[in-house]
Amino acid sequence: MSDAPVRQTLSKEIWHMLGEGHKREDIVTELVAKGHEEYYVKELLEETVKLRAVQSRSQALVLILIGAVICFTSFLLTITSTFTHSSFSIVLYGLTTVGIVFVFAGFMKIF
Repeated sequence: MSDAPVRQTLSKEIWHMLGEGHKREDIVTELVAKGHEEYYVKELLEETVKLRAVQSRSQALVLILIGAVICFTSFLLTITSTFTHSSFSIVLYGLTTVGIVFVFAGFMKIF
């Protein structure tokens, strides 16, 4: 008999409790009190924490990539507007600032 449905339900419950800000020890004691094995809960908790970290890191890398593309686009537009003798202050300061904000938002999610 497979314990996949129990594992899935328990994993969702752990994910929800972590999202609410519960400490790991509290999650373990609460789920052990509900009748689950302590070793099983601890192992599933560690896997869930790793999965949340990977998901957060993935989102951070996407933000950093978006910021880098915006900064590079700002660089290209600034260079081309310099040759055409047009005003480039909006491109230089506006887009670069937006790109840097995206990059730092990504760094904040990683660290």
